[in-house]
Amino acid sequence: MASDIALPKISNDMQKLAKEATSNARIKALNVQKVAPKPSKNLIDQVEKLANQAKKQAETQKNTVNILLNKTVRNAKWKAKQTQLIQSLNKTLDVEDEAKQSETVSGHRLYLFVSSSMPKNKMRQYARQLTKYPNAQMIMRGFIGGGKKMQPTMAYIKSIITKDAHCNRGVACKTYKTKFNIDPVLFQRYQITQVPTLVYVDDISGGGYCSEGNTKIVNTKGVHKFIGLAPIKYMVSELADKTKLSKLQLLKTK
Repeated sequence: MASDIALPKISNDMQKLAKEATSNARIKALNVQKVAPKPSKNLIDQVEKLANQAKKQAETQKNTVNILLNKTVRNAKWKAKQTQLIQSLNKTLDVEDEAKQSETVSGHRLYLFVSSSMPKNKMRQYARQLTKYPNAQMIMRGFIGGGKKMQPTMAYIKSIITKDAHCNRGVACKTYKTKFNIDPVLFQRYQITQVPTLVYVDDISGGGYCSEGNTKIVNTKGVHKFIGLAPIKYMVSELADKTKLSKLQLLKTK
């Protein structure tokens, strides 16, 4: 049986007092507005100084992004190495080469930003948990050892996605079909300063085989973060409850 909630009735005397109080408050407010002093020159100077600082910080951030783009997605050597790494991993995982897939990207994304400094057992748990979610991938900022050699990075990623941690190297070990990527531009785009961080993007669209962190080519809508060490299911559930997004509600049931 439904219950109705009704506000208590206010007596005539209480209504009269409320009107008087409201009237007095309006008079005081008007008086304050009339005598309110103009901002001092010192205050104006401080505001202008803060505005200039904010402008300089924005320019610095823009320059930092451009430097990063020049070192990565605009750099032929970096793109060649990135492509080589992905092709090697795809060959190991026996999946289709990304360069042969669609030239456009679309849909939602689940990015789990990680680092090789994280405990390996946690990394392996994440690799297993992410297999349940579509359009999900683990993202590292860069190559292990600075990118001079790809082998250490490939060996590390293989150790994370191999289902049996004790699998003999001479045997064809089964692996989790979790997508792994090396992408400092994504770290920059979503301002990742702590790992692990789960980023859910409600909609992503763009063209070309490039970093999805490239803001000039790839567009995003609805970006939400969960920062901290927790199971993927818990992260997704918390984001779903906070945002009420329909796609996240579906992912929550995975």
